[in-house]
Amino acid sequence: MDRRTWLKLGAMAGAAAATQAALPHRLGASASRLPPGAGPRSPVRNIIFLAYDGTGYEDFATADFVARKVLGRTLHYRRLMGIGESGVMIPSSLLSWVTDSAAATTTWSTGRKVVNGALSMYPDGRELTTILELAKARGKATGLVTTARTTHATPAGWVAKVASRDFEQDIALQYLASGTDVILGGGSAPYDPSVREDGRDLFQEFGAAGYEVVRTKEALAGSTGSRLLGVFTPGTQHVAYEVDRRSGRDPSPSLVEMTRTALERLDGCTNGFVLQVEAGRIDHANHQNDAGALFWDWVAADEALGEILAFVEGRDDTLLIHACDHDTGGGVTFGWGSQYSRTDPSLLTLENRGASHEYLIREVFSEAPTPAEVEAVCAEYLNIPVEAPISAELAAILSGDRSGIRWGHQNAVGGDTLVQFSQRLSHSPRNQADRPAISFATSNHTAGFVPVVLYGAGLAPGNLGMVDNTALFQVMTAALGEDFQNPEMTEEEARRARDGA
Repeated sequence: MDRRTWLKLGAMAGAAAATQAALPHRLGASASRLPPGAGPRSPVRNIIFLAYDGTGYEDFATADFVARKVLGRTLHYRRLMGIGESGVMIPSSLLSWVTDSAAATTTWSTGRKVVNGALSMYPDGRELTTILELAKARGKATGLVTTARTTHATPAGWVAKVASRDFEQDIALQYLASGTDVILGGGSAPYDPSVREDGRDLFQEFGAAGYEVVRTKEALAGSTGSRLLGVFTPGTQHVAYEVDRRSGRDPSPSLVEMTRTALERLDGCTNGFVLQVEAGRIDHANHQNDAGALFWDWVAADEALGEILAFVEGRDDTLLIHACDHDTGGGVTFGWGSQYSRTDPSLLTLENRGASHEYLIREVFSEAPTPAEVEAVCAEYLNIPVEAPISAELAAILSGDRSGIRWGHQNAVGGDTLVQFSQRLSHSPRNQADRPAISFATSNHTAGFVPVVLYGAGLAPGNLGMVDNTALFQVMTAALGEDFQNPEMTEEEARRARDGA
């Protein structure tokens, strides 16, 4: 190759690289609108937004197979994908091709991208109007249901406006001021006067504002109030993983129970309602690389979806929007064994999980377990045989020694106890099909495209194609009969504001 040709090719490559660098923002902008004919054709009475946090197509494939073999049924999710307007969503934030949950939920609730970590607020302090505000202005009831803390990012971004998702005490105050009718989930700390920096008792204040405040599954089942605050776990704990709840180790209500209660309360509003339901712990299971927790929380989410579908299909005035905010973990089910014959029996071991890794580390293992204790606990709760040298490595990890056992790319995988525990536990030293054939690439979020589906009033089966996450705000404003757009911020403006330039 002569020098002139080499230089020409180099210039072409440089131009391509520059185009690629600009692609995330340009692709998001070009895909922010729905294709012609898609979405609601007229306003509806009710909107239900069901969010599966931190999951995508690969998890769906795994959960669908195991559910058919273990539960004896296909997932409601599979049916939803066939009867609604379905498509692929781009899950980017304003300054990153990989979003966090705060920025992701803000795209849905405001139609605008913000920087990772922020909720409905630009880095220059400008606040954005949320879909729940617009719904309230139209006299609709509003609600938030989650298996995470009630003040966690995904529900919070539909009400709160804060520079950081970590400001959960402020988020709880903004919930109170917002008049959101139903709030159900975990995490008592932001409401607790013994924890709050200002000493305020928000449980008492919500009660004084006309809310029925419930703290247990039994109280939720017996509640009658039209306005409801339910917080079911102490401190900063989320609602228990489904695998722990089903095993009788945690008294928290299920996602389907919270969803059913919210629908019953909100449906009484004359002008209808807007409800967000989040299956939040799928994301946490993927962060922790815990395949058992992942599968059973997918089941819990699917049961909630079944409840929602029964509600939507019995009427002609309700729109269901389903989306995943981003993928997490990069988990894949892999084929192995002769002609991949060991894949299926490996996956079916998920049926035998009796606890999450989080539960074992928090509630079962001693502070410095011996290899023998590790072997006994894993056999009893996980039905996984663990032998030396892995039991010794796990004992060291649980005792705080994680030196020399990191795996994967240093920027993609955290070194925390849960992740390292899960990784060491995923390998069978005897090469047996005694644990799931699932491999995680990271403990972080990924850039993978994720599913989105619309179903219900005013829609016909169709294909949404590829849409940006901001497009779902457009769907909801159209469903409300609202013509509203928040102010925009460019990437360059955001960088200057963030960096104080």
